[in-house]
Amino acid sequence: MRNRIVLAAAAVLAVGASVLSPHPAAQAAAPHAVRAGTVLACDGHTAPGAPVTIQPALSSREKSTTVRGKLLLDRCVSPNGSVRGIRSGVVTFNLSGKASCTTARDVSGGGRVTWYSSGDRTGRPTGTSVLDSRGPRSWAPGAALPTIVVRSGTLAGRTITAGPVGMPRMLKCSTRGIGSLSGAFWARAS
Repeated sequence: MRNRIVLAAAAVLAVGASVLSPHPAAQAAAPHAVRAGTVLACDGHTAPGAPVTIQPALSSREKSTTVRGKLLLDRCVSPNGSVRGIRSGVVTFNLSGKASCTTARDVSGGGRVTWYSSGDRTGRPTGTSVLDSRGPRSWAPGAALPTIVVRSGTLAGRTITAGPVGMPRMLKCSTRGIGSLSGAFWARAS
């Protein structure tokens, strides 16, 4: 089962150290998080065999942490028709901050989305977006997530709101730590 991600990079940038179920196939598919003003929505997933990495692994103790990953975006659509020629994308990101199993703060970093007009992320790219986090630089389960801004390139000036989909595995995190994650995210670009 393919996990759904709507501009997945934004979700990971916003969440940074959120902890999701370890088996993406076990996640229930997330509905598109499309609301009035949404300009782009995509389905996506972590790259096969390449989960998001967390160094050092999250634990119950807060520490300086780096989160890196690559996400694949598929079946991109523009609900309001304002974005044309984007059908898929590849997201790379690198974040750092202080994090534990239950919180992340002072999150900084960014990411890049390479967009394609093909549905399978092949051929010549149609554009790129450079992403930065903005707003509150902390997060806790159940709290609103920081906003991501498209600093330059395709969708420049747009904001992205995001959140994780699935059951957090906090108990496993506090007893075993978590050094990687795979799972679904939702996000809206408006």
